[in-house]
Amino acid sequence: MKKFFFIFSFAFILLGSYLYLKFDFNKDKKLTDTNAPLACDLNVKDCIFNFKDKKIRIFLNPKPLQAMQELDLKIENLDFYENLSLKIYGLNMFMGEIKPRLIYKNSHYEAKILLSACTLDTMRYRAQFFKDDKPLGFHFDFELRR
Repeated sequence: MKKFFFIFSFAFILLGSYLYLKFDFNKDKKLTDTNAPLACDLNVKDCIFNFKDKKIRIFLNPKPLQAMQELDLKIENLDFYENLSLKIYGLNMFMGEIKPRLIYKNSHYEAKILLSACTLDTMRYRAQFFKDDKPLGFHFDFELRR
């Protein structure tokens, strides 16, 4: 009986390891050095990012960014995509995912977001765009400081 239990447990652990490696949903995410300085700081100014030979302008106001305060996000010069969605998540600590509703009007996207308070002095977030639940290939990082 003990042999059977041991073999069953070992097989269960092997199966679990195999399934984790096969379906690891984070394997496509590139590791990001959260200590490296940002190319542009949305706490100080609006930023421009390159995507598909276009300059995408990101506005996040009011500045400086504060936790538990509603922020207005505006994205200019990003083409219209059917079923475009946005996912915001922490890079240096998992605090869940924020999925604001994007509204396309007057040739730009708008959204309202609310960032959670964090125990870290600097929380780095990534805003990643998806089309039909598949990565669009465009994202930007920003920081929330205490």
